[in-house]
Amino acid sequence: MNQASLSTALLVMVTTMFVATPAATAAPQYSNPRSGNTPRTTTPPVKTTDSDSKADGPAVPTSEAKYYAPLDKADRAALKEHEGWMIPKPTADLKWVGGDSMDRAAFRDKVTVIQSVGGKTSPRTALEKVKRSLPEGVLLLGLHTPDQADRADDILEKDAPCLVAIDASGDWCDALGVWKKPVNIVIDKTGAVRYVGLSEAGLKAKLPALLAEEVDESIEAKEKPDAMGAGATDAKPAVEVKWPEFLAPIDPKSAGDMRGKKIPGFTVAKWLGQRPDPATRLVAIDFWATWCGPCRAAIPHVNELSEKYGQDILFVGISDEKENVFTAGMKKQKLKPTDFRYPLALDPAGTLKDKFFAINAIPHMAIFSADGIVRWQGHPMSLQTEDIDKLIAANRANTKPSAATGATGGRGWAGAATTQKSR
Repeated sequence: MNQASLSTALLVMVTTMFVATPAATAAPQYSNPRSGNTPRTTTPPVKTTDSDSKADGPAVPTSEAKYYAPLDKADRAALKEHEGWMIPKPTADLKWVGGDSMDRAAFRDKVTVIQSVGGKTSPRTALEKVKRSLPEGVLLLGLHTPDQADRADDILEKDAPCLVAIDASGDWCDALGVWKKPVNIVIDKTGAVRYVGLSEAGLKAKLPALLAEEVDESIEAKEKPDAMGAGATDAKPAVEVKWPEFLAPIDPKSAGDMRGKKIPGFTVAKWLGQRPDPATRLVAIDFWATWCGPCRAAIPHVNELSEKYGQDILFVGISDEKENVFTAGMKKQKLKPTDFRYPLALDPAGTLKDKFFAINAIPHMAIFSADGIVRWQGHPMSLQTEDIDKLIAANRANTKPSAATGATGGRGWAGAATTQKSR
C-alpha cells in the first residue's frame, strides 16, 4: 500500500470512529420547523462547568446563558425534569379565573407560556409585564402558587390580564417543578415542555421559532415515565389504611359539614409567635374567641391533647377577632400566651371559619390530614382518644413522600401549602 492509499484509509477510519450513535435512553420528541412530517429527537444540552454555579442550575450551556433567568440549582433541576415531555396534567382542584379551564388537549397546536406568580408581588402587575413582552399568537397562562393564593380571587377574578390557574394546594406546581421564585415554562404545539426558566431575552429569542413550527397530527408529546424524577414520589404507600368515617351529624345551624372535602389552603392574617410547620402531621384547628366562655373552658383539654399527640397532630387556635380586640380580651380574661400549649393565630377575615366551614357557633374544631382533606369536625370536648388514634394511624400510613420532605431539602408545596399565609 503506497502512502496516498494509507492516508485515505486512516481518514476513513477516523471519520467512522466519530459518527454519532443514537442515544440509549428515551428522548422527548419535537416536530421539525415548517416540515411537520418528520419527528426529531433531542437530548438535553451538554453541561458546562463554567455556567454551573450556585446562582444557576445545571444544563445551561455558556453560549445560552443570556437566554435563561438565574435560578437556584434545585429550582432549575426540578423544572428541567419535565423538559421535552408532555406537560403534567392540570390537577382537578385548580381554580381558573379569566377564562375556561385547560386540560392537556387545550395546549395542542398553540405555543403557551406558563408564568408562575405569588407572594407579596402583585400577580396582575407581574402577568401584565410578561404579556407585553410576548409575541402575538403566544398564549399566556398565569399559575398562582399557594403563597397568598387566598388573595388571588379578589385581585384577579374581576379583570384578569390572562387566564390564571390558582393552585391553592400546590399539587400542579409540584408536578411542574414550580417553587417560590417566579418562573416560566414554555409549551410547544405538541403539548410538550420545550423550555423552562427563560429570561425576557430568551422568550424573545425562542418563541418566534416555536410559532413558526408546523406540527403533523401524528406527532404527539410523550408522557414522562413515572420512574423519572419526582414522578416516583407519586407511588402509593406500601400499606394503605382506610380513613375512619365519623357519622355523627353536624348541626347545620352551627357549621357546614365539610368532612371529605379539601380545604382551600391554610391561611391566617397573623401568627402570634413563630409560624408552625405541620410537615406531614394532621392539623386540628380550634376556632375560638376570647369572649367565648365554652371556648376558654376547652383550653385545658386542647392543651392536654397537644402535649400528648403533638408529634402527630398540630393543634392550632384561630380567633377571628381583630388584634386590638383580641389583646383586650386576653387581658380581660386574664389569659397569657403561656397558657396555651399550641400556636395561636388571628384571622379577622374568617378565611376558613366563615368562607369555608360556615361556622356560626364556637368552639368548633376541624381536623384535616396531610393532603388537606377534612377528616373530623365537632366540639373540641367531643374528640375522643380512640378517634384520634384512628386518624393518626391512617395519616401515617397514607401520607405520601413529597418534595417537602424528600431529598430536595424542604423544596415543594406538597404538605407545606397548608402553612402558607398572609405575611
